[in-house]
Amino acid sequence: MNLEELQQDFISAIFEKNNSTAAKHVTGDDRLTAEQRLGIYRGSVHGILTSSLGVTFPVTKSLVGEKFFDHMCDVFIDKYPPTSPFFVKYGGAFSEFLEQFEPAKSISYLSDVAALEWARHQVWHEVILESVDFSEMASLTEEEQATVWFELKQSLRLIESGYRIDLIWFAHQDGSEIKLEDVNIDEGVQLLIWKGTDGIKITQLDTNYQDYWDFLTAISEKNNITQLAGKFGEHLPSHLNRCIQEGWIKSFNRN
Repeated sequence: MNLEELQQDFISAIFEKNNSTAAKHVTGDDRLTAEQRLGIYRGSVHGILTSSLGVTFPVTKSLVGEKFFDHMCDVFIDKYPPTSPFFVKYGGAFSEFLEQFEPAKSISYLSDVAALEWARHQVWHEVILESVDFSEMASLTEEEQATVWFELKQSLRLIESGYRIDLIWFAHQDGSEIKLEDVNIDEGVQLLIWKGTDGIKITQLDTNYQDYWDFLTAISEKNNITQLAGKFGEHLPSHLNRCIQEGWIKSFNRN
């Protein structure tokens, strides 16, 4: 048996509860059988991954309680085993999993809260890169400027929800004056999660940021200036200037 086959046997034992093949590679004794030893190892792996998910999704955990959260994680881990040795990369499918997890359906906003927490987690671990000098665009010809498209900074995420997941999250933070019972949960929201020099920010794209959701979405889809002008008309200069000033756009390129 080669190493890859051996690894697959243990993966099957840890995440599929199939001990039959892997047990052949484990020595038991009069205290513990091979299957029992694999069970201990499985429990240890699940415990470590559950702990990691609890750190990444603390508000989600608080909403359902520790016992139920651990149960959700146990099911999730078997369905979505890690594909990277780095814990910070584990949990990206948790929101999608919760959306389909029948026992959690009574908390309709749970998966969206998890999506918010995962976005914050990703943004936190992104490196803040220096933005380019946008004044260099002035040196381009009119034809060249027409093909320019922009890049959003990596440490930025757009989250849309039919619930006030931002206030739900804030209500669970130490020292918060927001009370969950006072929140009108069934209210849609569009959020920008981004890393500033002073930490992670959650910005609601309300009337003070009119059209910015569509604008940032268009930029993420690599619309060039000509296409942006067609969609946003006279608002393009002000939208573009504000996004650059806020640090939401980090660079520009040409087709």
